[in-house]
Amino acid sequence: MNEQVFLQTINEKAKDYGINPLLLISGMEGIYTFRNVEVNEINYEFLDSLILTIFALRIGDRFHSIAEKNLSSNNYQIMQAAAHELKPLSYEEIAHSDNPYLQSFARLVAGKSVVRQYHQKALEAAAVEVKNAQMVFSNESIGSIMLQLCKNDLQSSLDLDSFFGQ
Repeated sequence: MNEQVFLQTINEKAKDYGINPLLLISGMEGIYTFRNVEVNEINYEFLDSLILTIFALRIGDRFHSIAEKNLSSNNYQIMQAAAHELKPLSYEEIAHSDNPYLQSFARLVAGKSVVRQYHQKALEAAAVEVKNAQMVFSNESIGSIMLQLCKNDLQSSLDLDSFFGQ
């Protein structure tokens, strides 16, 4: 399967499910990361956090691109706002934040990625999309939702046998 067909299939399936296509891809990435781990109640929470983190990073990449573009704006306010969004958050700012998603995100990326101002907005957007999927599927675990989708529907249409050791 080529990339274009893969992405088209993801977009169609996400539309059918009523969820964000980037969330579906992020869920697949999280499951693939867990492909050699037996998923159970103990590590579902970690899978959920991993999927949320991957999703927030994908959204953050979009925000980063927009901010980079806006740094060259002729409008001083837009340029300043872009510079602010690209500013890294200090360990102290993260530790003193009231946002548990931000603190969890920072722990999961653990220095492998710089946590910037825009990540707070990316996490909020990701949380809204995850909450939407939880409501659509009447399930609190985004990991179990993604496992269900990948095993029951996407496995055959996207050839996901390698995800499940088959």
